[in-house]
Amino acid sequence: MADIPVEQWRGVDEGWGRRAAEFAALSEPGNCREYVAMHQHLDVGAGVRLLDVACGSGLAIELAVARGASCAGLDASHRLVAVAQDRNPASDVRTGDMHALPWEDDTFDVVTSFRGIWGTTPDAVAEVRRVLRPGGRMGLTVWGHIKASSGAWALKPFTLAADEKVANQAAMVSLGRPGVGEDLLSRWGFDDVQCIEIPFAWEFPDPETYARALAATGPAYEAIQSVGEEAFTQYAVDVAREHVRDGLPLRAEIKVVGYVARKPATRTASLEVNFLPDPEPSPAVDEFYAGDLEELGYVMNSSRLWGRHPQSWKSLFGLIGTATELGGLSFRQRAILVTATAATISDSYCSMAWGAKFAKKSGPDIAAGVLRGSDGGLTPQESALAAWARQVARDPNATTADDVNSLRNAGFDDMQIFAITVYVAARIALSTVNDALGSAPDVELAASLHPEVREAVAFGRPPGE
Repeated sequence: MADIPVEQWRGVDEGWGRRAAEFAALSEPGNCREYVAMHQHLDVGAGVRLLDVACGSGLAIELAVARGASCAGLDASHRLVAVAQDRNPASDVRTGDMHALPWEDDTFDVVTSFRGIWGTTPDAVAEVRRVLRPGGRMGLTVWGHIKASSGAWALKPFTLAADEKVANQAAMVSLGRPGVGEDLLSRWGFDDVQCIEIPFAWEFPDPETYARALAATGPAYEAIQSVGEEAFTQYAVDVAREHVRDGLPLRAEIKVVGYVARKPATRTASLEVNFLPDPEPSPAVDEFYAGDLEELGYVMNSSRLWGRHPQSWKSLFGLIGTATELGGLSFRQRAILVTATAATISDSYCSMAWGAKFAKKSGPDIAAGVLRGSDGGLTPQESALAAWARQVARDPNATTADDVNSLRNAGFDDMQIFAITVYVAARIALSTVNDALGSAPDVELAASLHPEVREAVAFGRPPGE
């Protein structure tokens, strides 16, 4: 799947569901080696409760049922789900969003996803972990080193898509790069993470069948949108003709990477998130948590800390709000101040939270740059803001009148300079409380970061749940 914003996952059906029957009958059977190998690695058998995420037309579920498992599945395409339900009438197969799985916590023994969770949708791992029972096992597959695959030719027609679509395809397969998938699952708190080789080969009797099967996939739909159905089909047929073998089927062996991991049976010390226990439930605490639940779907670790006395949080953010208004600070200016401040004092939590926001508005390269102390892409005025924030955070006793004049020269008046400094000081106070009392960044937050931003936050406390 491509990067799917909340409530827009239904659009996946346009690409993957338009030819559901052809995908099920012509394309998906080529994945059998992949499915069987992963089921073997996960010891899928009698008594296992298994969920397949991005289950497509349900062949993997059917094979797991054949091994004795009790299965459920979810896919964003209602037309593929219809096929999956037809194949698996006794299984619980639903249409839905993999970022909001409609099952309770700790429901499944095994969760699989066969090239359904990508580098562009890493936060789906949070839901996988949630629905796994303690000690449960996860298995996911992604494309590996495609260019080094003898069957790379079979994916060549996808490159007919528009440039931005091809770039997104490259971002999607990033989990197949060395170390990337292991890092993602470890950051989400999985244990025993292993990378394994998965056998994969597509076979077709002739170029025309290959072209028809390929056209039933989502990436092909993107290419068809760009060049048209006829041009796509002809190109695919021409590519395949170069690989016809006398008396043998077309065969495209493509490298696929698999990851298997385990949800810890119990919480480990590395997953502690606050040194103080959660506050006792109360109407005030529930009200304080409600904002997180409505906006994010989970309660932030910092909220669990500040929920001990919500009024302190409200007072501090009242001061931050006053400074924002007094200084006339735009969102981008605040993002620069927070990321520069948080990175200087090695606060990973605020660096991730505001790095994510900054990246969405201004691009991950700019956000990551400020986090690393490099201000490429900033205006001279913005660079002055970042420099002041770093100086105040690093050593406020070392500032001079000339430093203040640099802000004036950048276009800020004295009231704005006062407000900017109050804003930075208040953010330092927030970070200090969070860091001193062990508030770890949320794993959901960490997994949602653009890789460039995540790599820039190589300091502070690691994520915890």
